[in-house]
Amino acid sequence: MQASNLTVEHLGDSKPISWWDNLIHVEKMPIALLFGGVLGLSSAGFDHSWLAFCGLAPLLVLITVCRSKTEAAVNGFVFGLGYHFVALSWYFGLFPLRWMGINDVFAAQAVSLIWFTECAHEALLFAFFAWLVASLPTRPGLLPYIQRPYFPYMLSIPFIWYFLNWVIAPSIFFLGIPIDQLAYSQSHNILFIQLAKLGGAGAVDYVLLLVNAAVAGCLIEFPKYGRRPVERVDVLSPRVGAMADLAFASLVVAVSMWWGSTQVEAYGNLEKYLLQNANSSTAPRVPIAVVQGNVTVEEDRLKTTSVQELAARQAELSSGLGVGILVLPEGAISPAQRAPGYLLSVLKNLVSKEKKEVIAGSFDRIGGNILNSAFLLDPNQKDPQLYLKNQLTPFFEWWPWQDVRNELPETFRDKLPSVRNNFVKAAQTELLKSSWGKVGVSISAELIYPQVIATEVRKGAALLVNVSNLAWFHNAALTKQLLAAATFRAVENERFLIISSNTGISAVIDPAGVVSSASLPGRRGTLIDTVQFLVDKTLFTKMWWL
Repeated sequence: MQASNLTVEHLGDSKPISWWDNLIHVEKMPIALLFGGVLGLSSAGFDHSWLAFCGLAPLLVLITVCRSKTEAAVNGFVFGLGYHFVALSWYFGLFPLRWMGINDVFAAQAVSLIWFTECAHEALLFAFFAWLVASLPTRPGLLPYIQRPYFPYMLSIPFIWYFLNWVIAPSIFFLGIPIDQLAYSQSHNILFIQLAKLGGAGAVDYVLLLVNAAVAGCLIEFPKYGRRPVERVDVLSPRVGAMADLAFASLVVAVSMWWGSTQVEAYGNLEKYLLQNANSSTAPRVPIAVVQGNVTVEEDRLKTTSVQELAARQAELSSGLGVGILVLPEGAISPAQRAPGYLLSVLKNLVSKEKKEVIAGSFDRIGGNILNSAFLLDPNQKDPQLYLKNQLTPFFEWWPWQDVRNELPETFRDKLPSVRNNFVKAAQTELLKSSWGKVGVSISAELIYPQVIATEVRKGAALLVNVSNLAWFHNAALTKQLLAAATFRAVENERFLIISSNTGISAVIDPAGVVSSASLPGRRGTLIDTVQFLVDKTLFTKMWWL
């Protein structure tokens, strides 16, 4: 037997792996928690919106170095916990709960449990996001490929995020209350958020994730030590390609800002535009007043202030104003305020004598049912028009799981509104008909669901009004997050939007997303501004499937 000659090639030492490849599973979790908390600072109210452009990149890097999809999901969950621990810290504003008859020790425990439970609930979306990213066969860059892996990383990551946060998060299935969406961090970036006219707040989120994916690509490719997942499809080297991806994402942001500037400029010329078309008569400047009574939850529930005093307070703030529309917050007209001589009677007299319209939140009991609604009083109509809340808030106004509810401590369970009462839900969206045009009303958390507001505009709403009562939260940062969501609803539908909040923040937002006037939280007073009833529809409004 004759052996053939063998040629042995010396390959040399393998490329050293990076320090993060050496991390074991439990060592990655604190890093995920820390960076998640840092991203949480981008939320409305913390004023670090720039973090939204890069704060998710550490999670994408962690997913890359995870050894399994399960490990990626766990790290995604922990990252989500860190994010929501910060973003949802306003839940602590529920403390104290003395108005519910709960002592401070148990109240602190209950509030902490509610906060942690909701943070864990919302963090599930981060876990699903990480699992899907780890499972999807992706290749760096923007180009698809016919052989596995074939999905372009730069385009697929934003799509997964969009699907989870704008399809799953607001769905009844998930029972979500999506008020801390990443896009809302940009509510002050007026030029950038004009993208919402094209694709809603989800379009802004998509671009944010595009930038984060590009930053993550650079973090993966540029260290001297590290293992590259797969090669690129294009002819660029990995590092040059990563820089090209970042340049592309930056260009998308720059173009978005430029286009946004044209939209804001066009709105600035709205008065001139209205004079040149046939719809000018439908969009006059209407003076409005927003009443902020600042009735605390203790005053309301513990009756530390009499019904007569509360009625007199609201009446004083509402009278003698030279406006066409007066707006009062959620629950301003309680069952007690319906009695003769109280606030409802005062408002009817104002409508009759001063010839103004009144939109007010109403809370009423009919039999064993609770109606959370708003009505419009018009001097030209005898009977008030009624809007009944359409999107009930999970756990606060309806309880999905009876078995879980029955396991709660009796003293706590009996205090929950959704347990004691049966809240009635509207079968369909109804608009209020003002003398100037149709009004789309939302109550409290309905404002954070884009499809609810867009449906009203498609039905003809020319002005948007939200009535809220956040007194439960004792001036927490929730007010700023609600204002951020309202800014997006105004831009998405190109409508003026009025927020009337009992304890603040009350505000008027123009169609470009500029807060033209706003009140201070925890103060009593009346906000006066002007609005217009507009009729044009944006691309986002027309796309009913979004």
